[in-house]
Amino acid sequence: MSNLYKGVGYGVVAYQIMQEIYEQSVREGKGPEEIAAAIDAAYPWKNRGRSHRYRRWLDARREFFEQHKLPGLRPRQTLKNAVKELGNDKP
Repeated sequence: MSNLYKGVGYGVVAYQIMQEIYEQSVREGKGPEEIAAAIDAAYPWKNRGRSHRYRRWLDARREFFEQHKLPGLRPRQTLKNAVKELGNDKP
């Protein structure tokens, strides 16, 4: 794994971790579900929840999973549609 915290943002570190796991999993012949599970299990920092590190992990995860067509992403919802669902479509 790359050197952590040497002027590199958490999102970049997260993406690098995911890339390493993806490449290793492909070499081992794992399927998309197994690769996604391995990436999810590789979260490197202690806290999740609403921490800054976890949010950057999720940002990197979404980009990585979309790029590699991995399962496990919830569909994106626009803010406009979220407001409509709440019934508050007026500002």
